Amino acid sequence: MPRQPDPKKAYLELHGTTWRVSVAVPKEARKALGTGRLKHNLGTDSLSVANVLKRQHVERFKRQIQDALDASRGPSRSDLNVALELGKVAGRLREQGTPEEWRAFTDAVYERQAEIRWKDARWITVEDPEDGPFEQEQERPEQARKADLFSDVAYGRATPIDLHHEAYLAQLFVTRRTKSDDERALKLILQWCARDGIPPSVERIDGKRAYAFADALKEMTGLDHVTLNKYIGRLSSYWQYLVQRTDAAKTNVFAGVVVKGPKKPHDQKERPFSNGELARLLLGPATPHMSDLMMIGALTGARLDAIVRLRVCDTANRCLLFQPQKSETTARYVPVHPDLAAVIARRTAGKAPSDDLFPEWPPVTDPNSKRERSFKASNHFTDYRRSVGVSHDIPGVRRSLVNFHSFRRWFISRLEQADVADSLIAAVVGHKRSGITLGVYSEGPVMGSARRAVAKVRLPPLDGSLVQEPDQVIARS
Repeated sequence: MPRQPDPKKAYLELHGTTWRVSVAVPKEARKALGTGRLKHNLGTDSLSVANVLKRQHVERFKRQIQDALDASRGPSRSDLNVALELGKVAGRLREQGTPEEWRAFTDAVYERQAEIRWKDARWITVEDPEDGPFEQEQERPEQARKADLFSDVAYGRATPIDLHHEAYLAQLFVTRRTKSDDERALKLILQWCARDGIPPSVERIDGKRAYAFADALKEMTGLDHVTLNKYIGRLSSYWQYLVQRTDAAKTNVFAGVVVKGPKKPHDQKERPFSNGELARLLLGPATPHMSDLMMIGALTGARLDAIVRLRVCDTANRCLLFQPQKSETTARYVPVHPDLAAVIARRTAGKAPSDDLFPEWPPVTDPNSKRERSFKASNHFTDYRRSVGVSHDIPGVRRSLVNFHSFRRWFISRLEQADVADSLIAAVVGHKRSGITLGVYSEGPVMGSARRAVAKVRLPPLDGSLVQEPDQVIARS
């Protein structure tokens, strides 16, 4: 590695009897600037005076060099990409390179990492006991970290945390909101690395640092432990992806890492609708499409976004085909409840197979939006629910304890009260399960059992007569 210059003579050289500023030009910028060095004579033989005068010229030359570099490299050649390409060269040179090739390689890496390190550097006044004060360039901490990472990647010592994240997101089959959580989790760990001066590489994140990150999250964000554990879960998913694809991650260091917090009291947990609340919702002045949406929610236990995304072709064979949600990995069939037959018939009449069942809530048009298709339907339902007096609000709790998901809890509770086997309930509502799949084309005994099970669910009276509440069962959601 080249010898570090005397800071009092940094960017200075004696030309005859006077000092001049001299700044080296990187190879990539030499063609544009027409020289290997930018120079300016300061007209003084005093080193102290030269140190006072040099700063403005050094900064001017660096701006010229950066402009030339930006023009020559183009927007797609980031420092990280350059370092990764250099890392490939380093691997080859270690196996079969000559000493001359290795020397040229190390000089090239040093040159670029020095450019990164001193970019946007500030100037400070240093007191010298003999020569008095002089100005010295001081690197910015964030640039120093970037320079160190560039060098580590170029020599094959480090894998940037975000290197494989784009490929990881591309292979996920999750909602936009979940991908947004992945992106937020990545930003958080990179922010933490910058805050604590930790090189942002996969190799530097071990089990202890994973727990240290979890401990710091509350202070960094102010969010509750439930939300923070969601982000840690997304990082765990990413790290598991890395373990399977790169030697940089030996184990999933985020597996089992949690941010602890107080458990919710029993009376603050989200719950199913009561029969009375369900009757009030279904009998209220809802729009036709909201009424149909609520009926499907109550008699299938499906999540809101899955319902809104239904198409006409998803209603064949007296079943509804719901796309995967949350932890589900495949689409699932749910038999059409007898009370839903008229709703489905009305919604599909005169439509093509590819038409939406709920055109009232079309897909989000902005390709960059993180909102789910059901965003407006959710707001519509919340306003309607409140208008008919169905709410369960707790001071300090953001969300009502009854919401659209309460249809799902109500449906599961009624299946449980009808003594339907847990495995069959899991197959119908999409809980994690093993061994049971509802095959729509076979109409075998399993699908027959599912049809009979779903038909056991009874809506409360919708004719204004007395609504009775069964013994309460708190359903899994």
